Amino acid sequence: MITQNCKIPAPHRFSRPNNQSGAALVVALILLVALSLMAISSMNTATLDLIMAGNEQYRSQAFVAAEAGVEQALLDDTLYDTTTDSAEVTGTSGGVSFKYQVTRPNNGTVETAPSNNSFGTFGAVHFRIRSDGTSQRGTTTTVTQELYEVVKTSSDYDCLDTAGGCDLGT
Repeated sequence: MITQNCKIPAPHRFSRPNNQSGAALVVALILLVALSLMAISSMNTATLDLIMAGNEQYRSQAFVAAEAGVEQALLDDTLYDTTTDSAEVTGTSGGVSFKYQVTRPNNGTVETAPSNNSFGTFGAVHFRIRSDGTSQRGTTTTVTQELYEVVKTSSDYDCLDTAGGCDLGT
């Protein structure tokens, strides 16, 4: 029988040489802190973007409500109510509210048309519609629409009301 002389190596002891100071650990910790700060910053930016998008949505809803108020004012009889110089109405449209006010800036008097117009004496009545729209979270938007209604100020051209027309040259 052959016997060999085998030595089992002793467990290796790790000893820290004098020239190592843990620089890899320090660099890894610095990188970890930097990545953590970048992640937190990205989360804050994403949250701010969501808030801004929500605010824009509410502003848009308020604008649509204000526009609905202008449209309602044009459809209602309050625009042509000559008994008052101002009318205010409140309503809702699609879960958002609006309030509009119709005024006649010159007290409803007929403004004269420019001279040398082809139909004679016509005038205009000035209207101003101011509509405030409010969204569900209280965002408000104001829309102002001004318009003129052309009106006849003389009875010289009553023939314009008939279907046959008239001869303005005589």
